[in-house]
Amino acid sequence: IRHQRAVGHLKQALALCRQAGDHGGEARALNNLGILAYRQGHYEQAADHHELALSLSRETSNRVVEAAALSNLGNAEVRLGRFQQAAGHLKRALALSRDAGDQNSEAYVLLNLGEVNLRQDRCEQAARQLQQGLALCRDAGDRIGEAAALNILGQLDLRQGRHQVAARRLQRALTLSRENRAPAAETEALNSLGAVSLATGDHQRARIHHAEALALAYHANDRYWQARGHDGLASAHHAGANPEQARHHWQQALTLYAEVGAPEADQVRIQLSAN
Repeated sequence: IRHQRAVGHLKQALALCRQAGDHGGEARALNNLGILAYRQGHYEQAADHHELALSLSRETSNRVVEAAALSNLGNAEVRLGRFQQAAGHLKRALALSRDAGDQNSEAYVLLNLGEVNLRQDRCEQAARQLQQGLALCRDAGDRIGEAAALNILGQLDLRQGRHQVAARRLQRALTLSRENRAPAAETEALNSLGAVSLATGDHQRARIHHAEALALAYHANDRYWQARGHDGLASAHHAGANPEQARHHWQQALTLYAEVGAPEADQVRIQLSAN
């Protein structure tokens, strides 16, 4: 209900800005509509809003709104698997943030770039950007940003087989996200902790983490994280020799990944065809 109200108010603001010829206000409204679309898993729609906001911000030479639109557009493209385009937009957003001396924006763009590089197995570059972003978040006392950084660093550690380090970082991310009421970061931490448990052979704990993440994702109505939760549960059930439950959760994950246009759908199809 709150989401629908927010969208309604923003659409009214957008219409009024267009009537008044206020391109700056129009760009800000589009950016916010894009953020709401992203949170609901409508990534193509989010990208469309941010592209329009980007065009308007450039017409009005509004570098602050341009940086925000570029960063948001990059985030949407990451979810859609368009990593090269995402990197290009995020690098431009980083340059604008640094030119403006906006360290808060710089921190989040660095974290997003780190995620892009991690997704492309550029681990050294990802680690450097994530550590820089983490330092900026800690300097600013931004605990939610710190949790986000630790989440991605934990995933990097897991990728490189540092399971104990990954678990410590992810547990800290989980604590920070709960203390600061950041459900998206909490969901990500739980799913990543589930992946660490699975990698170390603790199938039961993996199921517990993924089930808790899935419940949070359904409460938030976030289809991408719902898919991640089902995907993790499927892997845990498969490792625990429960093929029927594994297949059920992979089918749920595939449906959700396909709905939001996430590239993870291809990997789930492979798992379903092999099992």
